[in-house]
Amino acid sequence: MKTIIGISNFSFDTFHFSSFSDLENQFAKFQLLKADYNQDKVSIAVANDITKDKWFGLSIDEQLQNFEFGKDKGVITYLALRLDRTHLVGFNRSFTSVDLKNKAQSEPCIVEKENTILYAPNVLIGGYANFKDKISFDKHYEYILGHFPIDNKSYYHRAKSHFTNLIYHVDCESTLDKVPDGFVNYSIAITKCLKALNEHNPTQSLSLVGRLSEIRSSASYNCTPQGGSHKHFKFAFNYKGTQYPNLDCQFHLKPSDKNIKGDGSHNHKRVYFGFIPINSIEWKIAVAAIGPHITIHDSSDRYAPEKIRRKKKRRKGNS
Repeated sequence: MKTIIGISNFSFDTFHFSSFSDLENQFAKFQLLKADYNQDKVSIAVANDITKDKWFGLSIDEQLQNFEFGKDKGVITYLALRLDRTHLVGFNRSFTSVDLKNKAQSEPCIVEKENTILYAPNVLIGGYANFKDKISFDKHYEYILGHFPIDNKSYYHRAKSHFTNLIYHVDCESTLDKVPDGFVNYSIAITKCLKALNEHNPTQSLSLVGRLSEIRSSASYNCTPQGGSHKHFKFAFNYKGTQYPNLDCQFHLKPSDKNIKGDGSHNHKRVYFGFIPINSIEWKIAVAAIGPHITIHDSSDRYAPEKIRRKKKRRKGNS
C-alpha cells in the first residue's frame, strides 16, 4: 500500500510572506521532510500549482506582487527556476492541489494500493486525511500497515522500514508465510505488538520480569518466556558486524485478535524476540519470528503447525 504525502499551500508554516528570502526558506523546508518520512512505499507529492492555489487567502503568485521587485519578470523567472531546480527537486509533481485534496478525501484504494494524506502543520483540515507532525503521521502509517497489509511481503518491508529500533533475523520475513490461516488476517494485532517492542527501551534498569511486563502493558497482549530455552529458540543474528550465534529468543507476545471478528477460532499467534547486549549498558530487541508458533517437537521444522504437533504427540503415545 503506497502512501502519498500531499503538499500545497496548506503545508506552509505561515500563509503570508513579505520577501523572496522568506518564501525560499519556506520551500527549502520541504526538502527536510524526506528524512522524516522515508518509510517504504511513502512518497511526497508537491502540487504542480502550489504557487497558484488560494485555499488559504492570497496565492503565492498574488503575494509576489507586493514584494520589492515583485513585478520584475526577471526576478519572478529566477524564483521559478530556483523552486524547480533546487527546492522542489525529487518530489512527485504530477498532481494539482485539487487532485491531492480529492485523493485525501477518499478511503485507501485497494485496487490502486494507494492512500493519500495531506501535510498540514498549522491548520486543521476537516474532511481530509491530514497530519501535522511525525507522531501523527506514524499513527496514520501504522493504521494503514495494520488494516491494509496487502500481502506478507508488502507488510514485512513496510513494518521493517517503520519499526527501526528493532533488529530482524535474516529469515524473519519467511516466518510470516508459516501462519497456517494467513498472516494478513492478524496484521492489526501484530502491528500493535511490533509497535510495543519498537517503543520499549531494554537499556532501562529493569529486571527481565519488568521488561516483559512493560511490553505486555504497551501491546495489551500477554508477553511471556517459553519456560525453557530449547535449541529451537536459539537464533543467529549479526548486528553491525558483531555475531550473536545463539541468541535466546524464547520470549514472545501472543497477539490473539483476528482482523475480522466472529469466527470463534483459537487465534493466538506469536511474535518471538530476544535481547541483544550491544555493549555493557545498551541493549536492543531482536525479532526472530512474526506469526507462527515455534515447536520443539519436530527437529526438521521449528514452525510445524499446531495440528501436526498434536498428531505427533498422539503417535508417540500410541507407540
